Amino acid sequence: MKHLLSRATVGALALVGLVAAACSAGGQAAAPSTAGHASPTPPKVVYAALGASETAGIGTTEPRRDSFPQQLLARLGPASVLYNLGIPGETTAAALTDELPAALSEHPDLATVFFNVDDMVAGVSAADYHARMDQIVGSLRAGGHTKVLVANVPPLDQLPAFQACEGGFSCPIKTTPFPSVAQIDALAAAYNAAIAQVAAAHGATVVDLWSGANALAGHPEYVATDGFHPSSAGAAVLAEAFYQAWRSAR
Repeated sequence: MKHLLSRATVGALALVGLVAAACSAGGQAAAPSTAGHASPTPPKVVYAALGASETAGIGTTEPRRDSFPQQLLARLGPASVLYNLGIPGETTAAALTDELPAALSEHPDLATVFFNVDDMVAGVSAADYHARMDQIVGSLRAGGHTKVLVANVPPLDQLPAFQACEGGFSCPIKTTPFPSVAQIDALAAAYNAAIAQVAAAHGATVVDLWSGANALAGHPEYVATDGFHPSSAGAAVLAEAFYQAWRSAR
């Protein structure tokens, strides 16, 4: 299934991640009463974000403020530090030299890893994708200090652009012929199996963007004006999904 999707879909899949995030990210637990006691200072968390356009904040109003890593940082505590290494269009092969060394040099307490769509666009086989993700996640987890959260591939058929292409309307995704839902789902399933195996092997946590697929239709505000990427509101939903995964992994 080489070159299954066009480059235009790179940002689109970041948006689909909002679908599952909206389903899985519940409200934060109420803070315990601190009456008569000084509030403890949250510990400093060094956070490195590795990924592509959704990590860089493409589609948000102000990426330096609204990207999902920046919004996740706000949940980690005022003393925490973010190194956002996300590069639009980045693949796992490129990330091995573009992002991973920089992340390792910061010795992060937390790392988010969000690669999959660009590899699909580039026609990377599930086996090669597995090997590269294993190197990225394994390197971050070496020594056991860094908590690693890995996003899996979200369901594509909830995207308005994907639905337009399937329905024979004006298709913003320039791929001919346009792949079927079954073809897309098969490749996504193979990638997600690889992600699950890598996470299990190295003690990382999967942020499951595949499981929930029914929230997007009711929340058009999660979509950026380009029709593909998460808006600032959508990035906030992603940030909450990653935050809840981080809390469960602590």
